[in-house]
Amino acid sequence: MTMEHMDAIGIGWDVRGWQGNAQAVAVVGWQAREHRLHWFGVSPLFRLSSRVAPDLDALLRPALQDEMNLMQVLACPQLALGIDAPLAFPRALGDLLAGRATECAVPQREIDNPYAYRDCERWLHRQYGKKPLSATFDRLGNNATLALSMLPRLGDLQLVPKLQSQADRAVLEVYPALAKVGGKASAVRAELQPHLPAELATGTDRYDAAICALMALQYAAKGTVSLLPPLIQAPADMVLDEGWVYHFARP
Repeated sequence: MTMEHMDAIGIGWDVRGWQGNAQAVAVVGWQAREHRLHWFGVSPLFRLSSRVAPDLDALLRPALQDEMNLMQVLACPQLALGIDAPLAFPRALGDLLAGRATECAVPQREIDNPYAYRDCERWLHRQYGKKPLSATFDRLGNNATLALSMLPRLGDLQLVPKLQSQADRAVLEVYPALAKVGGKASAVRAELQPHLPAELATGTDRYDAAICALMALQYAAKGTVSLLPPLIQAPADMVLDEGWVYHFARP
């Protein structure tokens, strides 16, 4: 248990769908004066209860397992929840479902299909050569619909940057795979390795939740966590109705 002052706290959620029994949540704090990260905890893999609608408490309790820690995290003025799941669907998909679709040409590449991918995901593909899973064409829709349905149950956390450009208490979409040296099962880059809990096995859901927590922490601290790389923000000319995928800058 700790009641030490935290200047910012980041929560990471590796989403595993509605019936998934491998949800993972991690919580980390930043003490600026001591120049130190403090890991509150990383949950065991768990399943969300079907008896009550899940909320922020339901995510935090498996990771914290202590009422005082829970109160401290919930009360932190600089708090962010980083979610590894799409927090918006392609705008063209919305038009399609509403009967306003105008596009039926078959693109040469799947990444260019407006019903499969968002502008922010095409940006990632151009920038890093990495194609995320599609919320509509792949099984990621299971995770996305769960995360999106929970947004109204996350207290005063504001969805950035889609609904609010910046927020002291925020929820954001993050992409832990871009912090790794290779594929999903690989380790994080060398500059991040010392800052993850040593007991976490590489490539696991708990490992990914911890990466999400670090990204959320950097957002909550407004980019001041000197131990971590800066977060890449959305380009100034990008329309944000499809959201943005926050990730660490790469060397």
